[in-house]
Amino acid sequence: MNGAFLHYAAYVRKVFTMRWRPRVAGLTVLVLAALGVVVASPAPAAAAPASLDSAAFTLEQDFTLFNEALAKLDSALAGRRRSVSQVMSAANRDRQALCNQSAWQPLRDRSGTDTIGFCWQSGDDATPEWYPQGLATTREASANGHFDGHQLVVTSWYHKGVGVTSPDGRCPRDPEVPITSRRPIKGVRISLVDWDADFPNTYRHLLLVEPALTSAGQATYRPLLTSSGESLHAGGIAWYGSYLYVVDTSGGLRVFDFNRIYAVSTGSSDLVGRQSDGTYHAFNYAYVMPQVGRVRPVTGGLRFSFATVDRGPASAPKALVVGEYAEDDATARTRSRLVRFPLRSDGRLSAGADGRTVTATAAYNTGYRQMQGVAAYHGRYWFASSNGCRGGTVASHYGTLRFWDSSTGRTASYTWAFGPEDLSYWHDPTEGVADYLWTQTEYLNHRAVVAVPQADWD
Repeated sequence: MNGAFLHYAAYVRKVFTMRWRPRVAGLTVLVLAALGVVVASPAPAAAAPASLDSAAFTLEQDFTLFNEALAKLDSALAGRRRSVSQVMSAANRDRQALCNQSAWQPLRDRSGTDTIGFCWQSGDDATPEWYPQGLATTREASANGHFDGHQLVVTSWYHKGVGVTSPDGRCPRDPEVPITSRRPIKGVRISLVDWDADFPNTYRHLLLVEPALTSAGQATYRPLLTSSGESLHAGGIAWYGSYLYVVDTSGGLRVFDFNRIYAVSTGSSDLVGRQSDGTYHAFNYAYVMPQVGRVRPVTGGLRFSFATVDRGPASAPKALVVGEYAEDDATARTRSRLVRFPLRSDGRLSAGADGRTVTATAAYNTGYRQMQGVAAYHGRYWFASSNGCRGGTVASHYGTLRFWDSSTGRTASYTWAFGPEDLSYWHDPTEGVADYLWTQTEYLNHRAVVAVPQADWD
């Protein structure tokens, strides 16, 4: 088939599946049954999360921390600032049709052919060096679901190191060589993916960086690393307005601005930041997005494992929702918490009188172990939990999706994907048109970014 036909077919598929599917779960189940499609039954419902004292959770936000370095970057890279639209016009990778179906078979079993999404190019699907984690979309970011004219899916990836392998071909393993043999450790990248029939089916990687000054006071930047020199895990992301919030497990949230992207020099996979000749590099990535703010925990001792935005209806208050991963049932009894923080219309968190301290508006303990992501809409929540990777079949390691309506107390539980990560809620304001839940899977050769109609899963 020629490229024009394939693009038209993609247009029909995206418009039909995302815009014209009724928001009626029962009707979907009846139709699928009539067609002979096996519909996965819900698992036994879990207990509803327990309320906690929201005042116990406070944050401090700071958007002045990098002002000097950012001002000098603006000067050093004058004329090289780029918009999201310009970046997408230069997108250099082609997203593929959905693949690796065994990883998301339970989603197909329940939602049938209304299951949509894409796969990465082969190099991104199979690399053991980079692992996808966080996920957000422009439907979180803005009321009309667009940013700079595009409908986008964005994902975060963390870097394990150069030359690492996965001996069993699917599961991540802690590198068996010291960090000195895996350098450079490249931190965190994001992928901006067009999900819009008006644009090509392409995506582009950008490197997230932390602004800094050299010993001579010149602007530079460095990859997002932990104090031990490993990559920040970036296990969850949330997008509101122009700001991208990236979780930093014990450190709170790193904040980036989609209005501040720079084009940099390419040609070396080893160089990052300002070089002696005055050029700026980013491990051969053509674009960097520098950190513009920091949100640190003050009280509550929350672990920042994943995040999302609850936009709700137009009149509803917006919230940044943050949750924590608990490895086992014992930990989950007290440390599987979910906390809501208020957002301002400009995309920043809503602080108190001091302009810096942010107090939670609601908090819960879910009791759910191995949570990897949450989606939220007007007080309804969907939680994705993983179930390991090694040994046995893919099906023996399917995760769990749990639903909870905080206003009615209703809960439900379903078999979910293999290696599930972050979630994001895709709301379509058109009357009678389906809302979707987006997720992604992380294990190499089993990676996919998948969306299912929300009404099938509550």
